[in-house]
Amino acid sequence: MDKLRSSFRQLGITRGDLILLTGLLAFSGILGLILALRQPEPEYVSVRVDGTEVALLPLDNDCVYRISDGNTIEISGGSVRMTYADCPDKICVKTGAISQSGHSIVCAPHKVVVLITGGNDRRSYDAITN
Repeated sequence: MDKLRSSFRQLGITRGDLILLTGLLAFSGILGLILALRQPEPEYVSVRVDGTEVALLPLDNDCVYRISDGNTIEISGGSVRMTYADCPDKICVKTGAISQSGHSIVCAPHKVVVLITGGNDRRSYDAITN
């Protein structure tokens, strides 16, 4: 014990430093446990046509939804994709499947936006936007 105290003294570490470090470690451990046990909110697929929401579908229920004569989406396995569009460029179909909150598929010719909402929105942030 005396050897440890002398090592701390040589490093310039005081008893207050040790108490502060212990408190910070305990606080971060408790905070980590709370965040790990928190239940995620359910995620939904919001379908908007010309700015108006026409459907709000749960992302965990597999289904096919016909937005209009020009667009069809498919929800499967926790992701959504545009399976049909009669627009000329079909960029919305080429976008592929999306599965994270905040991601979207846009069909500009038909003014359709498919957006995943809810859930833990922070998981879709990257290092730059965090």
